[in-house]
Amino acid sequence: MSRFLLAFNGTRGDIQPAVVIGAELARRGHDVVVGAPPNLCEFVAAAGLSAEPFGYDTHALMNSEVVRTRMRSGGPRQRWRAFTEIRDLGWSQAVSDMAALGTGADAILTGFVTEQIAAPFAESVDAVCISVHHAPIRPNSTVSPVPAAMSGLPPVLNRACWWLTDTAMWVLTRDRQNALRRALGIEGAVERSPRDRLEIQAYDPSLCPELVSEWSADRPFVGFLGLAGEQRRRIGADTGDAALLDWIRIGTAPVYFGFGSMPVPDPTAVVSAIVTACERLGVRALISTGWADLAPSDTENVRVVGALDHEQILPLCRAAVHHGGAGTTAAALRAGIPSLVCWVGSDQPYWGAQCVRHGVGASVRLKGLTADVLVAELNTVLTPECARRAEQVAGELITPEQAVARCADLVEERTEAHLRSRERH
Repeated sequence: MSRFLLAFNGTRGDIQPAVVIGAELARRGHDVVVGAPPNLCEFVAAAGLSAEPFGYDTHALMNSEVVRTRMRSGGPRQRWRAFTEIRDLGWSQAVSDMAALGTGADAILTGFVTEQIAAPFAESVDAVCISVHHAPIRPNSTVSPVPAAMSGLPPVLNRACWWLTDTAMWVLTRDRQNALRRALGIEGAVERSPRDRLEIQAYDPSLCPELVSEWSADRPFVGFLGLAGEQRRRIGADTGDAALLDWIRIGTAPVYFGFGSMPVPDPTAVVSAIVTACERLGVRALISTGWADLAPSDTENVRVVGALDHEQILPLCRAAVHHGGAGTTAAALRAGIPSLVCWVGSDQPYWGAQCVRHGVGASVRLKGLTADVLVAELNTVLTPECARRAEQVAGELITPEQAVARCADLVEERTEAHLRSRERH
């Protein structure tokens, strides 16, 4: 039996893969602790795992003035100050939390936003560090580091952009990383790019065959990680509304609208656009409020809910309009329905582009979303051709059970190899 620390920070979409992996490792008899943002520890614990606070409250951050306003308005100087504030937010807290959590770990699993802390701590306690990525965030020839602004570049330019991006991030963060290494007693300075680290790609290889061909065995693709039925029941992944299924079944299949934990710039305007567009198209709307303040009133053709079970509800819908997070995109793909991705940033434009590329949807920016834009994009998404293609793609995806089994196998294999090496030395 090994001791695994899964240290992740971010929104629920970032934490859910840790819950899925952690539950499978625990089922196999390992000692598992999940470090998660304080606002998501209850979610982790409800899934039956040991949860400890790690880093800052991400719900508070996503609704803060720096994210909702300063990152999205003003001149370059104001946006740069906002970026650096977010970059440094919670660093000391996460370092302190990791110091308490990492003791005795044989392996530390982490995500992209916490690798800079997890990797040196793993080295300091002679544990293996394993990363889990839900989108391509390493240099490659086919995907730009800024997919929203630089898509479709030739391979040589993509490579050059990645080199510039990696170098810029290294320059911006190397001082604090090197200070942490010194505090932990680790010799040498941080390298510009990680080496010899297992980086599990938790998304489906059928969607990005070029990356599968280009990347080495250290970046294996396992498929999208999804909560099992029992886990969804334990965390209460539904609305608690016994009448919801009845509402869905009494009429035509609704279009689902939900933007997860994303800050919606103007919730009132977005809700108005949704209601107006659905009236013009003659479709029903199922709106999930998420972390945004989306608060329309129920009408005959509009139903408003809180959190819900995507795996249960999306297959009953005609299409999904969402922010393009990897988890929600995977749920819509597996449900066999088209997506309209209304992205905010990060990896979301990439998933929107993949929906367009594979003929299963459309992609626009959430900011400035209007009824006219929704009508135009949904006229594409709601076609029979798009629906047929979505059903076809759903049948090609790796199942959640296969994905988590393969992921856990890789984690165990790398950890066992590290432990054998540690014993020899």
